[in-house]
Amino acid sequence: MDLPTAAADLLLGAACPGCGRPSRALCATCTIAIAPRPTVVRTNPVDVAASGEHADVLRLTIVAWKEEGRASLLRPLAHLLASSVVLVTGTSPAPVVLVPVPTSRRSRLARGADVVDQLACAAAGLLRGAGADVTVRQALRVARRTADQSGLDARDRARNLAGAFALRSDQDLADGTLVVVDDIVTTGATIAEAVRALTAAGHPPMAAATMAHRPRETR
Repeated sequence: MDLPTAAADLLLGAACPGCGRPSRALCATCTIAIAPRPTVVRTNPVDVAASGEHADVLRLTIVAWKEEGRASLLRPLAHLLASSVVLVTGTSPAPVVLVPVPTSRRSRLARGADVVDQLACAAAGLLRGAGADVTVRQALRVARRTADQSGLDARDRARNLAGAFALRSDQDLADGTLVVVDDIVTTGATIAEAVRALTAAGHPPMAAATMAHRPRETR
């Protein structure tokens, strides 16, 4: 253990979210455990890619990032989203526009940020660093209030989100291939609503990308 990490552990209780060992971020072992393994986990209404299962180390890391504000975890998680984007867009040189699913005011207040937008921007930065033409546009807005999705099954989630998103009036999406992005895909209802809203506005996305999926609910 290096001295700064030991000091952080002593003074602040810094620990790896995956295994609990003293660390200011993810330890090397847990970083390897969440290495991206992108695959298409859904095909309706578009192909949806994820780079890992929302379980074990990855689940703990996501919880620490989203719910505990562990900002140091954003970069390794952005690698997962970036890998999913590469899987669904291939090696095409065409510009890619990432469209994050909109976050409710309730969620922004609870977490102090729009975490999906942060994730999308970090992933886009990684992809641009590798030479890809990728931008992020907050093209969608929440058009009406929805209930908390926790505890809802697939049918209730779809009903809860029907008509919940709409295109922002100031957005021009004619200059790139659109990919909807979210952090986790559960039943697919959120992504399906984002795809519906974009398609209804004349901008159908080619695919969707996430960093993780809940296997029992997405297969």
